[in-house]
Amino acid sequence: MSNQKKKKGAKRKKSNAQNVAGGAVSTIFNIVLVVVAVMLIYRFSVSAYQYGVRLFGEPPMSEAPGEEVVVTITDGMDFDGIAEMMVDNGLAREKTLFKIQIYLSNYSEDGFAEGTYTLSTAMTPEELMDAMAGSGEES
Repeated sequence: MSNQKKKKGAKRKKSNAQNVAGGAVSTIFNIVLVVVAVMLIYRFSVSAYQYGVRLFGEPPMSEAPGEEVVVTITDGMDFDGIAEMMVDNGLAREKTLFKIQIYLSNYSEDGFAEGTYTLSTAMTPEELMDAMAGSGEES
């Protein structure tokens, strides 16, 4: 009878040790999971902030006086085409960013006037949009 009690006691100790080890592993896993989640949230937040800064404060492509570039907006040209033209001509850094800047500007409803415009790489995106909001030949 005493051997049976010893065996049951040994099994209980083993079971308790397994529970403690399992709890420790679970706790470590949860801590790692929280750390990874915090790192991902931080990284996403920094990226979103930097994109927001670029969205509302994008500097010109070059210092003044810059290089003059002639662009033509044709009838039916959409914002996607305009943004692509700006990037292709070195007036904007990123097509998607410039397109979002257009949508957030006052020009998203009225669009831009058809015409040929002489723009400069020293102009900010806001200045580029202001120039293209006019009509005909601009400087």
